[in-house]
Amino acid sequence: MTRSTPMSPDDRRHLLLGSARHVFAARGYHAANVSHIIEEAGVARGTFYNYFESKRAVFQEVLHELMFEVASAARPIDLNQHIAPQVHDNVANVVRAACAPDVARILFAEAVGIDPEGDAVLAHFYAQGLARIEAALALGQQFGVVRPLDPALLAACVLGMVKEPVFQAALAQRPIDVEALVDVIAAVLTGGALRLSPAA
Repeated sequence: MTRSTPMSPDDRRHLLLGSARHVFAARGYHAANVSHIIEEAGVARGTFYNYFESKRAVFQEVLHELMFEVASAARPIDLNQHIAPQVHDNVANVVRAACAPDVARILFAEAVGIDPEGDAVLAHFYAQGLARIEAALALGQQFGVVRPLDPALLAACVLGMVKEPVFQAALAQRPIDVEALVDVIAAVLTGGALRLSPAA
């Protein structure tokens, strides 16, 4: 009888993180416990504690993983190419990353208000996101492709257009029409929501 190849420490850690992510998304942070995670992963309790000190510690790692996925979804804009399609693609990438069911539930609903440390991590994540958006908008202003508005306020509005619909859907535990949201955000960014004269 052939023995299965033992998992490497990195693979086992990845398994535990994936299992924790699934459990937190399905049950919520407060209803989940280490027993649920080890049952999902199919490992012993001692194995879990070889990698993480507590449920809170593994939740922190899951948060960092989700934040990286969302933050890395946007790509730098190439000002030598048409801007509008790149804006649309970036919005689509970020919205799809944020709307993944586990990301939306954990990042926008479960992670808020757990403890001061967690709130600080979230605040840092949003500050980084805002800084990246603001820098991109400021660069666009230099090249004349973004209106001369306050880039910090504009960045907050852009982030809100992505975050708030996802957050509301996560709270209501309902699916979100990703493509419709992408179309609305891209339309607002590239053309605005108001017509200056009535449509013919």
